[in-house]
Amino acid sequence: MNPFKVFSGITLIFFGLVLYTLSKIPADKVEYGGVVLIGPVPIVFGSSTVLMTSAIVIALLLFILAMARRW
Repeated sequence: MNPFKVFSGITLIFFGLVLYTLSKIPADKVEYGGVVLIGPVPIVFGSSTVLMTSAIVIALLLFILAMARRW
């Protein structure tokens, strides 16, 4: 049994269930937000300020984690 294939299968099933669950949410309640980093310039987008600020915080935490792992 190949562990990579087992992990890949479980991951695909998980993502399939998540997408199925998200498809059942009514379209009028969906909000989105994200951060795209192009070099040193962050581009923030979203439908609500709460999601945009949380996306910025998560991006900063991931940046700090990446820099901490480099040391």
